Amino acid sequence: MRKEEEKGKECQMTQREANTLCEGAPIDVSNNISKVFAFIMTCVFYSPIVPVGIPICMVGLILIYYSYKYMLLRVHKMPEMFGDLMATFFASFMPFILLTWCIAYVIFISEINNTYADEFNE
Repeated sequence: MRKEEEKGKECQMTQREANTLCEGAPIDVSNNISKVFAFIMTCVFYSPIVPVGIPICMVGLILIYYSYKYMLLRVHKMPEMFGDLMATFFASFMPFILLTWCIAYVIFISEINNTYADEFNE
């Protein structure tokens, strides 16, 4: 028991300093949310020409969820608290996914029709 007490007296670091030393980098919540939303919008935009993009997006979102969960629990330190402004902004922006899909569908179908219309008319 004396050896344990002697080891503790030799240490010049406080517990708070030791905790800070072992913490990971802070996680950037706003950056992660914007990356996920960009991923969703990209998959939805290209879904008219690549229909398998929606299931790929679903699998990708599941993988992103579990990787961020692991990183938050095991690697990064807890993020600073942030308001609900960012979450409500992205939630209110979600209806534009349908608009994005419609625009992409019109663009891709019109390009396909214009490209192959000359071949069918000959």
